Amino acid sequence: MTAPTFTPGPWRRAGHRSIAAGLGVSRVTICELYSWGDCSEADANEALIAAAPDLFAAAEAAAAVLTQGRWRLDSPDPEAVALRKLLRALCLAREVFPAPEGPAS
Repeated sequence: MTAPTFTPGPWRRAGHRSIAAGLGVSRVTICELYSWGDCSEADANEALIAAAPDLFAAAEAAAAVLTQGRWRLDSPDPEAVALRKLLRALCLAREVFPAPEGPAS
């Protein structure tokens, strides 16, 4: 698969509604979040974005393990459904289209 081109992790919360990578002069702002009304949704979005590099690595590792099982992507088996979802998420993160499709799950 295509190598990721996003800013390497770890990413962290770096102040109010800001996600960054690196420290000091090598610090890079990944994104800033804005919210209106209840801030709990913005807080949850901030946590999810900060975890993105770790989630990507976990998805790659899980997909590699499931791929060794030679699951057919068109199978309704739970392992195949999980593999299909992982591969789709990885393709979306890498901006590789079209992402794998399969039976509804």
